[in-house]
Amino acid sequence: MRYGGFRAAAVLCLLSVSLAQSGNVENKKKPSSTAYITAYHIADPAPGSTYETGPLHILFSDGTDVVQDLPPKQRSTENNIVFNQEGFSDVQLAEDRQTLGWTETYDNCCTSYTVPLVVVLYRPGKILRRIDSAQMVWSWMFLEGGKRVAIVWGPTHGPEVGDFVLYDVKTGKVLGEVYGDADTQSLKPNAPEWAKKLEERLNGGVAGK
Repeated sequence: MRYGGFRAAAVLCLLSVSLAQSGNVENKKKPSSTAYITAYHIADPAPGSTYETGPLHILFSDGTDVVQDLPPKQRSTENNIVFNQEGFSDVQLAEDRQTLGWTETYDNCCTSYTVPLVVVLYRPGKILRRIDSAQMVWSWMFLEGGKRVAIVWGPTHGPEVGDFVLYDVKTGKVLGEVYGDADTQSLKPNAPEWAKKLEERLNGGVAGK
């Protein structure tokens, strides 16, 4: 299994550190109740910025441009090493055109690159929830038109056997969980269909929604 076209190469150090706890900062513009998402894009970082990306823009059918800004960076202390969010990645729009999701990328003590650690779910007017498991997001996708979200978590180093988890978007409740097979480095033949679709996406295939 692969992440971003390369094999992850180091242990994710999260035991004695913490993620910056401010989340995305959204502007005050709100779309109308009947508006739907028409487009989205991640802006480039501003000149001289220390971030990996710029803000995330969410464009609606009524012309509203909702901007998700990156939170201010926090300083690490002797007793608390903080991993700051560096950018946005892997933005996906559900079939309902009302539910959008993306991953937040963070500093990592043991790699030369940032890693995605949080999946954020958004519907017009608010962020529904931020899902993390103290592991790297290998891949994720919406299912059932945006009612469910499937995420595969895993370490950045070691046996590439992911933890596939299915969540209810509205409640955040875990609806199912299955692990890859250590011997085959893939799901077992009797794995649920939602997990197989996610595995297909993880491996570069085109999975259904």
